[in-house]
Amino acid sequence: MIFFPASWTRYTGNLLKADLTAGLIVAVVSIPLGLAFAIASGATPIQGLLTSVVAGSLVAIFGGSRFQIAGAAAALIPVLAAISLTSLNGFQDVMIAGMMAGVLLVLMGWLRFGKLIEYIPHPVVLGFTSGIAISIIATQLNNVLGLVARTADGEKILDAGGLVERLPKHEFFHENMLETFQHLAAVNGWAILLTLITIAAIKYGPKLPYLKRVPGALIGLVVGTVVAVTLGFPVETIATLFGQVPSSLPAPSLPEVSFSHMLELVRPAFTIAILVGVEALLSAVVADNMSGDRHHSNRELLAQGAANILSPLFGGMPATGVIARTGTNILSGARTRMAGFSHAVIVLLIILMAAPLASAVPMAVLAAILIMVASKLGEFHHAKHLLQHAPHADRAVFLATVLLTVFIDLTVAIEIGMVLASFLFIKHMSENTPQEVDLAGNSQYAGLVNKEGVCPQTMFKEAHGPLFFGVAKAFERTICNDMVCTKPSVVILRMSKVSMMDTTGQRALEGVLHHAKRERQHVIFTRANPQVAGMLGDLQEDGLLADDAIVPNSDLALKTAMKHMDPDVCSNCTSRIFRECRQQPGGEDFQESVAAPAWPAGQEPPTAGGGHGLLTASPSNTPA
Repeated sequence: MIFFPASWTRYTGNLLKADLTAGLIVAVVSIPLGLAFAIASGATPIQGLLTSVVAGSLVAIFGGSRFQIAGAAAALIPVLAAISLTSLNGFQDVMIAGMMAGVLLVLMGWLRFGKLIEYIPHPVVLGFTSGIAISIIATQLNNVLGLVARTADGEKILDAGGLVERLPKHEFFHENMLETFQHLAAVNGWAILLTLITIAAIKYGPKLPYLKRVPGALIGLVVGTVVAVTLGFPVETIATLFGQVPSSLPAPSLPEVSFSHMLELVRPAFTIAILVGVEALLSAVVADNMSGDRHHSNRELLAQGAANILSPLFGGMPATGVIARTGTNILSGARTRMAGFSHAVIVLLIILMAAPLASAVPMAVLAAILIMVASKLGEFHHAKHLLQHAPHADRAVFLATVLLTVFIDLTVAIEIGMVLASFLFIKHMSENTPQEVDLAGNSQYAGLVNKEGVCPQTMFKEAHGPLFFGVAKAFERTICNDMVCTKPSVVILRMSKVSMMDTTGQRALEGVLHHAKRERQHVIFTRANPQVAGMLGDLQEDGLLADDAIVPNSDLALKTAMKHMDPDVCSNCTSRIFRECRQQPGGEDFQESVAAPAWPAGQEPPTAGGGHGLLTASPSNTPA
């Protein structure tokens, strides 16, 4: 894998300067976000910073996008917080699940599943991101309102280490909301004021002329913290709730876990892997659009897998590629992978030299940062547009995914959202039944017919879309019903728009062919692609299809059909819409052939007194 886009000799000082500048800016953005995301996920503040170091460096070097920035992500917060809250070992199980997710991601990349993640329906993706955003905002209400655990007399409750205890956390959304409402009498107005000041600084700070290149999250962090410290706001800080942020690095350690306990963490690990994969690949696509580059999806999954395996080993937490920081990296002038790697190195230097300064950051400031991040993550403007303009099926999938994400959990939301989207897709496809072809009005069939009309002996249908288990029964039912109603001698099925056929679709065709055999009807298939033609060939080998039943085009299909028509019906037919009808009984060419039959060379035609009588027309000598 190439770290630089060119050899060392071509990596100039100007490129290095651009990459280091971008890395510094991204590192400055990563500090407040890493602190906020870690605390919201149930981790310690230092773990959020270490994640940027470990995961950020690995993804920068080995990732599928040269501009990708990895670290702690808002999208993972509800999942990690839920595991930390409900598991036996707290955040230790989060780290184990993250490592398991890393293994799954490596397998997904090795099996080249990078493109498959793109098939997750947009309503499901938008549904769980909107649900995650709502959950993040809801979890920050306690910090916005300044609510902590208190005694009946209103005194703060301290734990054995002298830290202020937070309000109890519960597994479900409504339980946490009820806990918040029960303590509204103890609202801290200073915390609310500080939250509003920080939000204003994040939103309007970058609009000031001399702060245009400074990230809003950093402006909010500095302004909020300076205001709280200078004016002496009585609000909770990282130090009062979590203690001092250490400036030393933890030694690498492998968590102890049994096989049975790993089985219990498979579902959350799978959810983390899907979220990491989706978020990272979405971020890579955004990077491509901004830079004109092109990412490698499977390589990205491999790098994200390695990052999530190693991050917990070095004291970090599960990570993914993040759109905001990746976009900042590109907009800040990043040129190569060195920008992402330098961001990780700068964060490491900040941990070693200035981590204790983070202890003074108020929780209300971090809450404001998270609320602003969540408002962008949720893409609520896209959600509004979907609810106003999307089909009812997409709205149902979106709302179900949002509600399940918020009120149950993200794992269930993804599972049910995908199942619901699949069922609705199958239902939609089942309504796409074969349609009667307008031979006279459709320019595709120009030359097949010489006038408008209906042939009483043929039924010409065109199938659309994949013939798979979701549409097979409807396909069989439609064709058989039409065969009963119109009683054609020949059924022509045009298959050019059938992209694929599975065994259930093949079984449906068996039903059609058995019905045709009972009714003495002939079925012809035309314009089938190689995969569909191969499965039709299996039916031919089983004796359900005649040797002439698979033809390459509609013209040959009609010529073949003429061989299987009832000559008595043809002789009395007045439609004669096909060119070949001239050769059928009652047609002009047929009458001429009867009146003046062709004789072999060297023989004389019979005379009136000769021994040869005129041949009479019969099905056996009808021209093909």
